[in-house]
Amino acid sequence: MRRNFPQIGLLIFAATLLAGCIDSDNGGVTGEGSIRALHAIPEIGNVAFLIEEVQLAALGYKDVSGTSSYDDLEYDFNFEILLPGDTEETLLATTVLNVSRDFEYTFVLAGTFEAPEVIIWEQFGRDWADELEDADDAGTEVTVMEVSFAHVDRELGEVDVYLESPGTSPAATTPRGSLAYGERTDVFELTADEYQLVFTSPGDPSSILFASDPINIPAATTNLLVIMADGGLTSADFTVRWIGTSLGLELLDINVAPQFSAIHAAFGSADVDVVLDNEFTTPEIQGLAFGGISKDLAIDDGSLDINVTPAGNPGVLLAQREVTVAPGAFIRTYIVGLPGEVQLVTIADDRRVLATNARVQIFQAAARYQTLDIYLVEDDVDIALIDPTFPTVLFGTGNSYLPFEAGSYNLVLAEPGTKTIVGGPFAVTLEIGRNYGIVAVDEDDITAANVLIYDQTPESSDPPP
Repeated sequence: MRRNFPQIGLLIFAATLLAGCIDSDNGGVTGEGSIRALHAIPEIGNVAFLIEEVQLAALGYKDVSGTSSYDDLEYDFNFEILLPGDTEETLLATTVLNVSRDFEYTFVLAGTFEAPEVIIWEQFGRDWADELEDADDAGTEVTVMEVSFAHVDRELGEVDVYLESPGTSPAATTPRGSLAYGERTDVFELTADEYQLVFTSPGDPSSILFASDPINIPAATTNLLVIMADGGLTSADFTVRWIGTSLGLELLDINVAPQFSAIHAAFGSADVDVVLDNEFTTPEIQGLAFGGISKDLAIDDGSLDINVTPAGNPGVLLAQREVTVAPGAFIRTYIVGLPGEVQLVTIADDRRVLATNARVQIFQAAARYQTLDIYLVEDDVDIALIDPTFPTVLFGTGNSYLPFEAGSYNLVLAEPGTKTIVGGPFAVTLEIGRNYGIVAVDEDDITAANVLIYDQTPESSDPPP
């Protein structure tokens, strides 16, 4: 299908590591343009978006900044990143743009960590406030909205994009456009209504790659729907960022299943079966031993009933929990507690991998300790001289993944508020691009605690030997 983008200027600038500012001459200013930024590199963490030396936004992956207005002059626009172990930001990508009056610009940080680029999408800004005022004076209503589509998933090929009434088959209509990486379609003026976004393989409306839930797009709004790699934040391969009135609402594929996994961290308990939604005759996870971690299992979103029994003995219930599962979510249940006091703790998880550092997730499953101070420090660091890396971690709780530099570390468990060591030091080696789970557990010595260490990188979820 021929692509035709007459209404939108697409500017792609190769990212460069040359810094520098353009001195702005205030003469000749005739008005303002508006700018915003989108972080679209899944393999890096938070970045800063700047105009000249002024930071406009801090952005995590898939985050969209608010809109800022600037005079129609020439500016440097920069993306910076604070790398692990550094105290100052590193310039990741930069470009120069002469802002035009009444235009709207979206700066997209795209590409990879090794080869970043800035993609700029521009369009003339529609003055909805004036239209609403004119309609009010005339006793009428504004019933239309604007929408366009864009594509910044490097792993996804060309797609055909459809936006129609919910349930409309792509075969029964014409795509709004075809998109390859970096491209954006025309702006379409449509009646404000309920729609469903669908994209398919090019030229094949039967090959549906993505279908959203119905979305209501309000009148008098300008909307941009951006196809992005999910990056391991959900179980989907790709998602869609709705930029405009929603300021970054995420649309998920209705056909993507959430994923469930379990870790047996209940010291003293024998092997267990994990039963989902009362299917006791065929437990989804069978014979999970202490220290074991299951593979991801596809489940339905909504209410999930989790039961744990002794392996092969569905007549004895050790623990039960009901949770609500979001579409596309990764969830993990920790089986914790001493014998006779087993309980289940379920947390949201992810499978993101970063090119800049290792990631570490802590969970406190040592039931004999209501809280623990946990230290993860370099080999030559004395914990007596520093604060805990993870202070006062309550039993049955943990943290989201945190970034760490690659290297050799000591892991130490201590009684809270003291330097009294109850576990460790345990040697831990962290590698860039790997995810690690560290679980504090009980052991035979009732005055001590131990740890389970897992490589939780997506292709390797088994404990290391």
